[in-house]
Amino acid sequence: MIWCMNRSHELRELSADELLELQDLLRAEKTPGAHFRRCRLIWLIAGGYSIAQASEYAGLHYTTAHGWVKRFEAEGLDGLRTRPRSGRPRVYDPAAEDLMVDLATSRPKDLGLSFTTWSLSKLTQHLHEFEGLPGISHETVRSILQRRGLRFLTGRTWCESNDPDFAAKKGQS
Repeated sequence: MIWCMNRSHELRELSADELLELQDLLRAEKTPGAHFRRCRLIWLIAGGYSIAQASEYAGLHYTTAHGWVKRFEAEGLDGLRTRPRSGRPRVYDPAAEDLMVDLATSRPKDLGLSFTTWSLSKLTQHLHEFEGLPGISHETVRSILQRRGLRFLTGRTWCESNDPDFAAKKGQS
């Protein structure tokens, strides 16, 4: 029996399969830290430690540990995993992201600009001034382009010339 804030709490007996899976998770090198602490908490409680002792050894606050024990009892070992969270909603819609990709893959000269290649700062500045995205940051542009498979460090470059024999000369080098 486990005592929790003057309330008795009895952890159900773990099955052999649960004990083996718990042991595997505790021995695995790739178990994420938070998941490891929760597994260790249950392992210690199953071994006879109180929630207070087990939470201290596992590095969890007592009230947090009590919540994880309740979730474990309700859902089993799957309840110890971190659940996905919705996160912050995207600020820019897919149309704005498509615009960024189209601009990044276009030639600035074709848009009447004075430079021949995009840099992240030039692209962000163009989005601020001409495309109606005044609040977009360099990092947001970079992450959207990266998510779409584009990177600035490995961009293509080209050379332009007014020389009529440029194509022939270019092939010689």
